[in-house]
Amino acid sequence: MNHNLLVMTALYLLVAFPLSLMDSRKFRISLPFLLLGSIAFILCRFVFLNMPLIPGLKNLFFALSSTFLIYFCTRVFSGDGLGFGDIFFGMYSALYTGFYMNIVATVLAALLGLLYYLLLAIIQRHKKKQHIHRPVFAIPFVPFITAGSVLSMLLFYVLH
Repeated sequence: MNHNLLVMTALYLLVAFPLSLMDSRKFRISLPFLLLGSIAFILCRFVFLNMPLIPGLKNLFFALSSTFLIYFCTRVFSGDGLGFGDIFFGMYSALYTGFYMNIVATVLAALLGLLYYLLLAIIQRHKKKQHIHRPVFAIPFVPFITAGSVLSMLLFYVLH
């Protein structure tokens, strides 16, 4: 496996894993921790991994702006179903995946989240038959963004 991809994945997961756990438990993430992780990620890309400056900035700009637009529109059209923490975390994931693979990562995250939601709905329907009713209102989305991002980068590595 590519050394740079291993370094980037390790750094990504160093921030993504604790935030995924936090979102799973509290439906909130630490934005200062996310900002610190983002700064470290950008520095790692440009300083330690010698990413070319102009193409790198262009890729990051498109990745961040497209991610913001996709997630913000999803938030608006879903009636605030997606939180701002999810939007900012999606942008952090775009730093890891880049522009093109971020689109794949977003689709994978949405599919994984949908499968999880359907599983919860099936379980809820089963409990309802047993007169135990607990509606499913929300799922934490950061873990699915994390999984989608890592899966997309694995796909990228396997296909290249």
